[in-house]
Amino acid sequence: MINIGIIPARYASSRFEGKVLADILGKPMVQHVYERARCSKMLNQVIVATDDKRIYDAVRGFGGNVQMTGECATGTDRVAIVAEQINCDVVVDIQGDEPLIEPKQIDLMLQPFVDRPSVQVCTLKERIHTVEDFLDRNVVKVVTNNQGDALYFSRGSIPSTPINKEHTFDERTLVYRHIGLYAFRKEQLLTFTSWKRTPYEITEGLEQLRFLEHGIPIHVVETDTTLIGVDVPEDLEKVKQIFEKRGIGRK
Repeated sequence: MINIGIIPARYASSRFEGKVLADILGKPMVQHVYERARCSKMLNQVIVATDDKRIYDAVRGFGGNVQMTGECATGTDRVAIVAEQINCDVVVDIQGDEPLIEPKQIDLMLQPFVDRPSVQVCTLKERIHTVEDFLDRNVVKVVTNNQGDALYFSRGSIPSTPINKEHTFDERTLVYRHIGLYAFRKEQLLTFTSWKRTPYEITEGLEQLRFLEHGIPIHVVETDTTLIGVDVPEDLEKVKQIFEKRGIGRK
């Protein structure tokens, strides 16, 4: 099975323009993502996909594999454009603004394609431990069935669960956040990008619901590793502190 990781990277960002080129310990953020993805035991190749020459030049500058695309409506569309040209079985969509991605998280998503040939799409979830995160609409929640396939994703607080007077959960309460990494069988990814947006996808503002609305199961694997993305400059400072503390990512 040939697995490739594609990092969609754009320069324009309404909350943090050029963030994928932001410096972290002497390297652009996209380089950290690329190098960590390359440590995956199950990826055969990693490619950065971009429509911006500044990003293209930066990736070429550190010796990375990069391809130019035209403008794309979403990162998934950008991934599909590159994947269509490559001989592979499974494609992993790796966000360019998550420099602390763990290689083992990528491998967690890829293993189900080996164990269950019927799997078409795989993603990750992490247990929610605080009421604040459970109620936060910026934290996407997911509920799954007994086989580990997603029943639904929502920005709302699902499943509905009682919160005690101290605003804490009972430890038996199982609620999960969705971690926005995906692995797709190539043909399923290309089919997905040919579909029009669907009603619940539009309502929730969650692209992955397009799969469920078309009857395509999404397998969800639990991880105990928190993924920290960079959405605003303040996030970058937090990530830098973690890098410094762990002593990783230096030139």
